[in-house]
Amino acid sequence: MDMDMTDRAAAKAGLGSGAEPAPSVLWKAFRVLGVFSHSRRVLTLAQIVRRSGLPKSTAHRVLTMLLEVGAVEQHSDGYRMGLRMFSFGTLPPEVALRDAALVHLEELHRVTGQTLHLAILRDGDAVYLEKLRSRRHDRSPALVGGRLPAHCTAIGKAMLAYSTEHSVAEVLAAPLERRTTHSLTSPALIRRHLTAIRTDGYAVDREEAVEGMACVAVPVLSGGRPLAAVSVGFAAAAGSGAVLVDPLRRTAAAISRSLLTGSAGRLIATGG
Repeated sequence: MDMDMTDRAAAKAGLGSGAEPAPSVLWKAFRVLGVFSHSRRVLTLAQIVRRSGLPKSTAHRVLTMLLEVGAVEQHSDGYRMGLRMFSFGTLPPEVALRDAALVHLEELHRVTGQTLHLAILRDGDAVYLEKLRSRRHDRSPALVGGRLPAHCTAIGKAMLAYSTEHSVAEVLAAPLERRTTHSLTSPALIRRHLTAIRTDGYAVDREEAVEGMACVAVPVLSGGRPLAAVSVGFAAAAGSGAVLVDPLRRTAAAISRSLLTGSAGRLIATGG
């Protein structure tokens, strides 16, 4: 299973799950916060202890501090993420990107009727900022705020193809998850796919992230580098998805133009 964002941060800092980083209280707080998810919005103390790997006394102490600052709230069934975290979550420039893109995504959704995604690239993953669902067919495993390995998704490959060589090399040097029997895990084969994507201007995955689903994706570029990408997901049995490429290109271009008037695109491009 893919590690969560807390584990990724610890790994990048050279810390294993048993390490004691400094300041340790901050890392412990993020371990507690990191156990909450879309499917685990309310958790008991026992569940938090089990999922975080912290001793019960430590988890309880950290939860008490998080309660005091409003980062978590008590619920009749345990604990849940606090409303204050929602306020913090609206501050990153990615939220401004999502807001700028939404009107264009809604128009594309009206035209296609299929599942749409907006994502950025972080640490070898596609991080999803928005998802508009199809009423007919939605097998997409993507969740807003969630991650999927970039090499297994059209939206991730669309961004990787226009990333720096250093960024691509870092992704391909790490273990490459195989989500389905169709997932690409050969660095050489992935590089050939990225070359084809740069030539064609769009990326495709056929059942690489989830069985039965295909996606077509186009990057949102600024100065030749990817700020984000947009994809359309559909039933793999429905065809190649070639008819979706031009609408996707128009949507990506419209999002790029919208970002030119704001700071979100610059901040995301520079990691600021």
